[in-house]
Amino acid sequence: MLKRFCALSLLTTFAVTGLASAANPEAPAKAAPAKKEAAGPHRDPAGVKGISPFWEALNKGDSAYVARDFDGAIAAYRDAITKEPQNALGHYRMGEAELAKGDLHEAEEAFVSGLRFVDKNAALKAKLEFAVADLRERQKSYDDATQKWTDYEKTSTEEKEASGYPATASERKKVIETWKKVSADAAEVKARIEKRLKEADAAVRKSSK
Repeated sequence: MLKRFCALSLLTTFAVTGLASAANPEAPAKAAPAKKEAAGPHRDPAGVKGISPFWEALNKGDSAYVARDFDGAIAAYRDAITKEPQNALGHYRMGEAELAKGDLHEAEEAFVSGLRFVDKNAALKAKLEFAVADLRERQKSYDDATQKWTDYEKTSTEEKEASGYPATASERKKVIETWKKVSADAAEVKARIEKRLKEADAAVRKSSK
């Protein structure tokens, strides 16, 4: 008897609910308004949260650089720099792209700017010093190159985090001294040749009179 009563009560409840639904068909279907998702952090291509606009631009530049699209890489790195002007990494990447493109002047400006903002990042500082020293050597500015290699040698020796190679600086300075001597000898030889040519030309003119 009790079971029949409980069953009857459940049927009555369902019936009342059904009537309420029929009277107001939107009532059971009406969902709570969806919460508007707050503007969250950016994501990298792998979907990892927390990547900043600076790193998004930097990653874009790296992809272009690997594809040897140096103009595209430079544009992306420039975008990264506008987002974090005092982040030395953006300037370093820009310098590498400009160097790969063959624009030594623009590369120099980027590397020098990176050194201005590098602060306490010893590893990046060493990379920038290496880049500037190598660039000065390419430009045949030998005295300045020697000083920059000395700076790199000091950072690599004194800063454990730099992970540099002090021996590289020592070797490059030796090479520079050799090049300076060769250049001086070549200039001396050139001067002697020019002097003899002038003397010979003067002798020819004198004999022709």
